[in-house]
Amino acid sequence: MRRYRLVLQTVSMISVLLVFLSGCATTSLTTAWHDEQYSGKDALDDVLIIAVTQEESVRRIFEDTFVAEFAGSDVQAIPSYTLASSDIKPTKSALDDAIAESGAQFVLITRHLGTDQKEHYRPPEPVMIDPFYSSYYRYHPFAYRQVHYTPGYTYTVTTVSLEANLYDAQTEKIVWSVQSKSVDPKMNKDYIVELVDIFSKNLQEKGLL
Repeated sequence: MRRYRLVLQTVSMISVLLVFLSGCATTSLTTAWHDEQYSGKDALDDVLIIAVTQEESVRRIFEDTFVAEFAGSDVQAIPSYTLASSDIKPTKSALDDAIAESGAQFVLITRHLGTDQKEHYRPPEPVMIDPFYSSYYRYHPFAYRQVHYTPGYTYTVTTVSLEANLYDAQTEKIVWSVQSKSVDPKMNKDYIVELVDIFSKNLQEKGLL
């Protein structure tokens, strides 16, 4: 029976670890593109940051985080919420006015692509038959504990996708674009900081920052 307890403890620890890992957020880039004409020039400067979101607090955190991140690379960034007309309407004239007021050479626009939730079922841990304990009166307690203490369960995985596009304010052409996917993120400042860090590292890899 001592061996049964050891196996049960091991299985329980594995189950707890799997639950813990399934709850950890992971963020990665799903797509990344850039105009190679801008590579290696460290051309990025005077960037107007526009976070398109209905949540004003999220917008401000996102834009301020980009400003702080870019400052580490000696790049001037302007958060759009600080402009006189901070509510930038979806028109060319409104964008032109925002760019003129900020004096930006580039415009970085981020948006939420969508949130997807899917339910998954994890079946009970399989019962392992040990040849040294093949008697039914010994096997039954082990199987009973497996079924009653490590049952199957359903869990939900949430995936959040974002997009960031960088444009040359002079030519109005896109310079850089990425999309991200985050699994089970906690929607707080740490999550935004992680996203901005990932975006900035890709800009550095492409020679734009």
